Amino acid sequence: MFNKNCLNKIPKMKNINHIYFIGIGGSGMGGIATILAKQGYKISGSDISNNFIIKKLNLLNIKIYLKHDAKNITNNIDLVVISTAIKKNNPELITAKNLNIIIISRAQMLTELMRFSYGITITGTHGKTTTTAMIYTIFKLAMLDPTFINGGILKDSKEFAYLGSSKYFIAEADESDRSFLYLNPIINIITNIENEHLDFYKNSIEVLKKIFLQFLKKIPFYGCIIVCIDNINNYNLIKKNKNILKQNIITYGFHKNADLQLYNYQQNNYKSRFFLLEKKKKRSLEINLNIPGYHNALNATAAFAISSYIGLNHVMIIKFLKKFVGIKRRFDILGFLFPYNKKIYKKDIIIIDDYGHHPTEIDITIKTARQIWKNRKLIMVFQPHRYSRTKNLLNEFIKILSKVDKLFILNVFSAGENFIKNANSEYLAQKIKKLGIIIPILIQSNNNYTIIQNIYSKLKGNEILIFQGAGDINNISSLFMNKKFRIEKNQINNKY
Repeated sequence: MFNKNCLNKIPKMKNINHIYFIGIGGSGMGGIATILAKQGYKISGSDISNNFIIKKLNLLNIKIYLKHDAKNITNNIDLVVISTAIKKNNPELITAKNLNIIIISRAQMLTELMRFSYGITITGTHGKTTTTAMIYTIFKLAMLDPTFINGGILKDSKEFAYLGSSKYFIAEADESDRSFLYLNPIINIITNIENEHLDFYKNSIEVLKKIFLQFLKKIPFYGCIIVCIDNINNYNLIKKNKNILKQNIITYGFHKNADLQLYNYQQNNYKSRFFLLEKKKKRSLEINLNIPGYHNALNATAAFAISSYIGLNHVMIIKFLKKFVGIKRRFDILGFLFPYNKKIYKKDIIIIDDYGHHPTEIDITIKTARQIWKNRKLIMVFQPHRYSRTKNLLNEFIKILSKVDKLFILNVFSAGENFIKNANSEYLAQKIKKLGIIIPILIQSNNNYTIIQNIYSKLKGNEILIFQGAGDINNISSLFMNKKFRIEKNQINNKY
């Protein structure tokens, strides 16, 4: 007899049982692996770091090797999924090719997971992760039970992926290497478009915008595009192509022409409040958040827009937005410490961990911290991420990083890139010093304990200490908070 419940089941991939992930420890890769494991596939993989995501995957009985080794790839593997960080000379990738195993990218695997769902994607240079998490929080609290894959970890539930039972599939879509073009969502949000990952776009913002337009054209005519028009590139993209794009378009922002216009933003310590004018419905709503910053007001508005679009009540949406408490490593307050010489300096230090690695993101972090703690000195420990980004955005980095009261610069986290002469940490420090606003302290050690000793010995109290970057700088901030170090004066070294 025909079973109606079968209509809601995602068909299993034929002849695919064992799936291997090269680079499984990334949040996007780990999220996909989590969903597939819960769908019943045999999952294994490799990574070079034993991070939080690896530990979560271990709880699902996923076999993970903490080394890329050709021996890990065996004949019983049906499919290999690779992250964008994997190089062509990776021994596991080479072996998989020699064994004629099917090899696909992370984005291609995500596409297959979303194929039979109501796909909702969030794109843009900044704000994707937080916006994605906000939408998931609203949908889950509204009992919609969505599937969810994100690039960050929710602070309250510790989730970065979840297999739901409903038609909704919410995912952060990565534009960094054009891989989001594989996806076919019904609704897409664009938070902003800026000069980032241009090495995949012929070093041209115009090419980047064209690819975004190409992606938007893939949204079905009955779908929806939600776009922040505070960003000039977003604004021009929609204005120029409004006759080409046949989908529903909802604009949001502080911009006077936005369909959902934010106004009267206020910040009270770590909380924020703003008003939202829904022009079509001719009503104004008050929204309160338990996270700070103009950028998060915009992220919340995007989440409001999509939740309202699918039919959720505005009172419910506002209530659930207030319950959102943030993402790990996104202006993440880790705690408080007293300075090294507590007898002299009696006021504490607030420790913050932030993933931002683009000048715009760092500027937002600085502004947000200044708004909350007006009477504290702002100290930043910055780890540049990629030589190419440092080179392409050097002048912006010099300008933005000079806004703090004290700056420590660590070695560049290369992310596998080759060294570029005038894009390393020493060159960046020299340029900032030459500007004449602050004198940066360059720490060229790769020993985390030495780095901590350099930083901690120079803290005086009544300060905000922000660990800033997308590499492995969070390992340093974790050690810092755990106090797994001791200061020895003869080990303190600094370049400037």
